[in-house]
Amino acid sequence: MNFKEVISHIFLLAACILYSSVYAVEDGATPKKEPAPKAIPVPKVEDEELTEIPRALPVQNNEVIEAPVIPKAIPINEEDDKGSDDKENKSEETDDTKDNPIEKKEPPKDFELPPLPPIQDNILKELEKENLDVRAAWETQTEARTLTLKVPAPRGQITDRNGDPLAQNKLGYFVALKFPYFKEAKASEVMSYANERINHIKKMYNSDWSLSNERIMDHYKNRRWLPLPFSPMLSEQQVETFKSAPKAGLELFPTYQRFYPGEGLACHVIGYVGKKAKAPRGAVVPGELLWPITEGREGLEKTFDDRLQGSPGKINYLFDPNGVKLAEEMITRPVPGKNVITSIDIEMQTLAEKVLSDHTERGAFVVMDCITGDVYALASRPTYDINVWIPAITSTKFKELQEDSDLPLFPRAFRGQYPPASTFKISVALAALENGIVDQNTLIDCPRSIQIGDKTFRNWSKKPEGNLNVMNAIMRSCNTWFYVVGRETGGENIASMAHRFGFGEKTGLPLSAEEDGFVPTNAVLQEKYGHSFTGGYVAHASIGQGYVLSTPIQVAQMMAGVGNGYMVPKPRLVLQVQDLNNNVTENFFPGEKNSLNVSPENLSLIRQGMVDVVNASSGTAMRARNDHVTMSGKTGTGQWVQNGEKLLISWFAGCVPAENPRFAFAAICEGNPGQEITGSNKSAPMVGEFFNSLYELKKERGELEDYAKTAVATTFKLPDDEDNEQSVDESAPQGSNALRRLLNPFRKRR
Repeated sequence: MNFKEVISHIFLLAACILYSSVYAVEDGATPKKEPAPKAIPVPKVEDEELTEIPRALPVQNNEVIEAPVIPKAIPINEEDDKGSDDKENKSEETDDTKDNPIEKKEPPKDFELPPLPPIQDNILKELEKENLDVRAAWETQTEARTLTLKVPAPRGQITDRNGDPLAQNKLGYFVALKFPYFKEAKASEVMSYANERINHIKKMYNSDWSLSNERIMDHYKNRRWLPLPFSPMLSEQQVETFKSAPKAGLELFPTYQRFYPGEGLACHVIGYVGKKAKAPRGAVVPGELLWPITEGREGLEKTFDDRLQGSPGKINYLFDPNGVKLAEEMITRPVPGKNVITSIDIEMQTLAEKVLSDHTERGAFVVMDCITGDVYALASRPTYDINVWIPAITSTKFKELQEDSDLPLFPRAFRGQYPPASTFKISVALAALENGIVDQNTLIDCPRSIQIGDKTFRNWSKKPEGNLNVMNAIMRSCNTWFYVVGRETGGENIASMAHRFGFGEKTGLPLSAEEDGFVPTNAVLQEKYGHSFTGGYVAHASIGQGYVLSTPIQVAQMMAGVGNGYMVPKPRLVLQVQDLNNNVTENFFPGEKNSLNVSPENLSLIRQGMVDVVNASSGTAMRARNDHVTMSGKTGTGQWVQNGEKLLISWFAGCVPAENPRFAFAAICEGNPGQEITGSNKSAPMVGEFFNSLYELKKERGELEDYAKTAVATTFKLPDDEDNEQSVDESAPQGSNALRRLLNPFRKRR
């Protein structure tokens, strides 16, 4: 054994010892799965001027109902050094010169990287030299002895408020070619070597996976010491199949891959990722990534991409003068990205998506906290499995999702703009009370129809309902009552109250492309359409139709304002960002959208009317009643045009418990062509089912608070004792049941 061989063996032995000390996972082995650390309890913040950022603890440990158990996240660094700052979380953009090779941090406990490609030896005899030179491009360069590459870091987790994972990571495996070193090789023989193994895999999996000749030769010439993946990500069964029949020249290439344990759960909130760059080609560049990293393309994955991205590690490869890899050494370990803790409650999100699935083909369901604005559920239907984006969505699948007429990629809860219909009457009624148009004792007739200009506007029941006060009008949702009161209140006053509730502007969710909705004003209508906000335009707006548009999250936000009585909370979807030690690096405090600044007496009338909607014998939402608490709300049925076709939408929104509101909610269902749906028969039962199930679960776990059902419905009897089905506003030509002139309203005093 000559001196050169002795030195090579010493390098090899040292590298093997170092490798075994750095990696806990052997080649081809799956890392040990342990529960991910719980994300915090998020405390209720009473004072925003805190001297330090509080740490959180899980609020509760809930299991997903009627759904497969969602596994915890793959262990991420729990005890990493606390000295990393945000500048270290720039993935591959981190400047190599900024890294300190002297400061070697100890790997965190239970943190494992995928096994790197094993050390290569010559496994084939020397081949005859062909005119085409297919040797590695820098094999013969004496200065090329080491190569430093970057090891991608796993993305941080996205969890619900209790630390249960919504987005996490797992090891994904790909079949890869593993070329030996051919000292002098023919191109034909290199191709034969590669194709023999590709054909072996094709037969094993009955697949059509392949590589072009150009790709094979380019890789061998420039990158042959690195594996060349050529399959999609394998399933667990496919991985086991591969392990059962190993073949020289083939290996499982492990990488970190995004994984969504709930599949389609909260998909419109979480979003998805895509590859930041294509797999590298050509000569290996020092400092390049071992495999492409991902970046957020939609949802929270996109908004918090800079936090979720970790910092890559560095690894050195040692080669002999012929390009044979002798050893590999981890210089710095990758630092996983930070965790994003959302306000979502998996149990409530799961329930919301279940009732949507059971009751409608298309719709949305929002549940939020009346005080903090925390969004517990933000559900849109239909959903899609986010995992189809991992590692990359096929063009066929993407086209299928895009062309689906039900628009599964469309997040209806915050991008869907709908007429709020009769839910908007809450804002109109409060505007009328605050401007002195009506008070508690004001009675206004509710006829079957009313004449405005050359149009006849009808009540939904198409029947007269007698003299109603504001509470009765909310309970019965009388259109003609609101036509009169709305016109007397005036368009500008209606718009002012609507804006106070947050209509007409984004709620501020950290999600891209949230819609504003629309509330007409005199100035805007003059500018855009050349007419004033008066007459029939105000009448339509008074029942949440015409120009008025809103998103489900905006309607829920209004109800949260009604629930707490003093301000409209800003919806809070993200609570905290935590580092790997569960230390809070960013805290998102509850915020106030607007101050209500309304009379408590007036607000109490609104709340009583909403209690009556659900609990009075003539209310429009009796099917939403709850066995455990008193519910309050407002139904709505609207006309909506989609793709040139008139459709109906149904709403039910409100607060629960009515006595001391904690949850605000808004649910909407889109009807099909020709389908007659109402807030009363469609959305109200769906919401009732949701809260009955939720409180029943709380009762079973001993978590049900002692809610005294103190709210009492008022007594009201319809003149004709008709059914309580809600319908839509209709307009008819002049001459049909004209009523007395509006300037002499049908006002009576008790």
